[in-house]
Amino acid sequence: MLLSVSGYAQDATKNEDPSFRLKFEARFDGELTTFAEDDLTGIKPENQTGFVGRYLWLAADGRINEKFSYNFRHRLFLDAGAHRSLFNATDFASVTWHASEKFSVTAGKQMVCIGTIEYDYSPMDVFIASDFWNHISPFHIGINVGYAPDKKNQFYAQVVNSPFTTKAMEGLFAYNVMWYGNVAGWLNTIYSVNLMEYSKGDFINYIALGHKIRPAKGFAIDLDYMNRYAGKGTAFFEDFSLHGKVAVDVSPVVTLFAKGGYDVNKAQKAGVDFMYDRCVLPGVDLGFYGAGIEYYPVKKDKYSLRFHAFWHSSTANPVPQTFNVGLKWQMKVLDR
Repeated sequence: MLLSVSGYAQDATKNEDPSFRLKFEARFDGELTTFAEDDLTGIKPENQTGFVGRYLWLAADGRINEKFSYNFRHRLFLDAGAHRSLFNATDFASVTWHASEKFSVTAGKQMVCIGTIEYDYSPMDVFIASDFWNHISPFHIGINVGYAPDKKNQFYAQVVNSPFTTKAMEGLFAYNVMWYGNVAGWLNTIYSVNLMEYSKGDFINYIALGHKIRPAKGFAIDLDYMNRYAGKGTAFFEDFSLHGKVAVDVSPVVTLFAKGGYDVNKAQKAGVDFMYDRCVLPGVDLGFYGAGIEYYPVKKDKYSLRFHAFWHSSTANPVPQTFNVGLKWQMKVLDR
């Protein structure tokens, strides 16, 4: 599903009455990862297995009046590895001013405007991820100006703290422009151009192109490409990600999917002292692939409960084989 980065912005001006929605969401998995061969040191890694709580969060959004809406999502944990901040575990904490039907301004903690369909999914709905997705920090504080010239296009210009910030008030920023487009009834796009500051005065540029293709009812294809370029003697197409996903609804409550992709960074050699790309590291040359199934047993409220099972692997050394079964549930506390 394609989302607006201002969250509730699409519905906020339809009704002048205040509104409020509150819910809990959680995802739990049982997982086994095995290795069929030795690693580079000649030692076969032990199997990794167990049950894990992937996500647990509280989400709220709504309207204050016809001009102002808000969006809040908090994960119920504290990341001890990050610099200390009240907002470490908060994904969204923002207020949007709907200046008119076409213009909006969002301030607070929000999703960093990076293109691709994979990045746009809720983390709970990503089962098999690219190397970039696994290493980007996607939520930061800043300001975002939106412009929707019509119902088929949304444009955003955003300035936020850089995803590569490691401490408070570090003075590193990200400058992003993004376009959500409905090019045709069967094609949606999420494109962005990004300048990400990774050290003072040093930037890496992203060109991210995401495509959601629906050639037939119940059949969807995600196709994403991202190029990363830092200058300094590097070249285009040396540091990039390419991945795709196919999903088929075999019934109203069952979806089959397959996903694969490729992350590569040949812009620098592995082990360099100063890295330009902090998400897909120098020397990475990694393919990934897998498939799975989603089952929604509650027809009246499809997204209140989901069971999933999937397998994925990669070209890493040694090659891993991961098998996962789990569930996601949603508890609505209030919706008025």
